[in-house]
Amino acid sequence: MPPHHISRFSDKALRKIGDIFDIELLDIYHENIQKEHFNFYKQTIWANIFLKPKLIDTSLKRKIINKLGILARPFMKIPNSAYGHTAVAVYKV
Repeated sequence: MPPHHISRFSDKALRKIGDIFDIELLDIYHENIQKEHFNFYKQTIWANIFLKPKLIDTSLKRKIINKLGILARPFMKIPNSAYGHTAVAVYKV
């Protein structure tokens, strides 16, 4: 498959594609987090500490936590296990 923003496609889903279409999954490659995404990543992790991820959430609580996340970013570290938002799945027919 071509590079694709992960959004809702987990590694489990990419593996299942191989099963469904009877093709062999050779590898899944995850892009490293790009520097321009560091702050967004940290802010997302911050928000997930306090709130469950939702597709659309315009609540006042979400807005306050997001604003506080801006202040928390300098104190947060990105774990070595983290990866970026693009994945490439390689299949063999």
